[in-house]
Amino acid sequence: MLRPAGLKGELKIKAISDNPDRFSPGGRLWFVKGGEPSAFVIKSAREQKDNVVVWLDGVDSIEVADGFRGLDAFVPESEVPPLPEGEYYHYQILGLPVYTQGGRLLGKVEDIFTAGEKDVYVVRGDGEEYLVPVNDDSVEEIDVKKGLIRLKGLEGYIPE
Repeated sequence: MLRPAGLKGELKIKAISDNPDRFSPGGRLWFVKGGEPSAFVIKSAREQKDNVVVWLDGVDSIEVADGFRGLDAFVPESEVPPLPEGEYYHYQILGLPVYTQGGRLLGKVEDIFTAGEKDVYVVRGDGEEYLVPVNDDSVEEIDVKKGLIRLKGLEGYIPE
């Protein structure tokens, strides 16, 4: 949460969700206040530049909204809708180690951006950075349960 927005208790949030319906009215956002997570129902939401301004049930004044300043909004994994086979949420990929086809560790996925219709993983390790396009020609395996990504042979692009 970045800060309160307006006088009626709206909150300006930096949205990093992969789910376009994440901020739909009736959905829930969670915050940790006082050591315990609490869910709040979304009454309304609107986009504002790179942020989302949400109005939550029970947050009806700027004073109450100010109590959320600096907190992170989240959604428990149990409330994240499943994706089709072979698709992943960014939170599942970020931090995974990336190995070459021969088994050499290149580093970890530190960022993800979209180029055209495909994601590109930013892999950093040992002072190197690799941009790995996510497609059938470059990625052999993504195994979230095992916690790894294995690349195919990318001769001339990534040293084995």
